[in-house]
Amino acid sequence: MDNERRKRKANMKDVAQLAGVSITTVSRFLNGNFKKMSSETADKIKNAIEKLNYIPNAAARQMVTNSSNLIAVIVSNIDDYFSTELFKGASSILEANGYMAVLFDSNTNPDREREIIKTTSTYNFDGLIFQPNLNDVSHIFTEIAVDTPTVIVDRNLDTSMWPQVLTDNFASAQKATQIFKNEGYSRVIILSSPVDSTSTRRDRFLGIKSVISNVEIIEIPDDSYNKKKVYQHLKNLLADSTDRTLIFSLKERWLLEFVPMLIFDGLIDNDRIAITGFADTNTARAISPNSKFITQSPFLMGSVSAEMLLKQLHNEPIETQKFVVPAKFL
Repeated sequence: MDNERRKRKANMKDVAQLAGVSITTVSRFLNGNFKKMSSETADKIKNAIEKLNYIPNAAARQMVTNSSNLIAVIVSNIDDYFSTELFKGASSILEANGYMAVLFDSNTNPDREREIIKTTSTYNFDGLIFQPNLNDVSHIFTEIAVDTPTVIVDRNLDTSMWPQVLTDNFASAQKATQIFKNEGYSRVIILSSPVDSTSTRRDRFLGIKSVISNVEIIEIPDDSYNKKKVYQHLKNLLADSTDRTLIFSLKERWLLEFVPMLIFDGLIDNDRIAITGFADTNTARAISPNSKFITQSPFLMGSVSAEMLLKQLHNEPIETQKFVVPAKFL
C-alpha cells in the first residue's frame, strides 16, 4: 500500500488514513483550525503530510474554505509606469498577508474591462482592486458580486458603493498653475487624452481652469493618433500668441512624446514658453531638467488600496471612504 502511495500523488484521504483521523480533521488542520484538535492529533497529521510529501490542492482547499487567497488587480494600461507601480504596491502588502495579487490589463478598453471582471467572478477571486477606464462604471455593476470586497483606485467616482484611493488631482494641478501664474504666465495649452472620460483628467483640467481661464486643449486618443499632425497643431497654437504660455500635460506619456521635439526646435525657453505636467518617473526630468513636474505616489496608492481591501476581508471598519494620497510639485 505504501509503495502504491509513493507511485502516485498523495491526497487528503491518504493523509487521513495514515494519521488515523477523518478527512474533515485533516481539512481543519490545513486551514489552521486547531481549536478542537489535540497537539497529539496535529502532530500525527503533520508527520503524515511530511511522510507522504503531500501538497494541498489549491482548488480543493478553495471548495472547502470558499477562499482562493487570490486578489485581482485590474489596471487601465500596463504600459503606464503608474499602473505597474500601483500593482507593485498592492502586491507587497497582499503577499505579506498571505494573498497573491494577480495583474489584469484592460488596455483602456471598457469592453475588455468588463470581460476581465467576469473572469475574476468566475474564478472566485477573494477581492478586487480596480482602476476603471471611465467615470461611469454602471456597465460593470452587474458583473461584480455585491459581497466581493472591492477598492477603486485613481478614480474619483461621484457615486460609488466602494472605498476609493485617490491623488489630489484638482489641488495639485491648481497649485502648479498658480505658481506659473505668479511668474507671469497667462495662457495654458493642455496636452491630454480625452478629458471627459475619466475623473482624473477632469479634475486636473478643472484645477488649471480655476487659476487661468485662457486655456486651449489638445485631446489625443490613447489608441491611435497622428504624431506629426498633433505636433504641428501644438506649434501653430504656440505661434498664435505672444502671451507667456504654459504647456501642461495631464499625462506623462504626452510629455515624453512631444517635449523632446519642442526642445529640439528651441521652443522651450522657460521664459515665454514653459512646460509642466504629471510625471511619475524621472524620464521627463532628465529630458527637461530645468522644469518642474507633479509627481504622484502610485506605489503608496497601491499599498493603501491593499490595506483597505484587507480590512474588508477581515470585516474591520474603514475610517474613510475616500483616501487621498497627496502629489508633490518638484
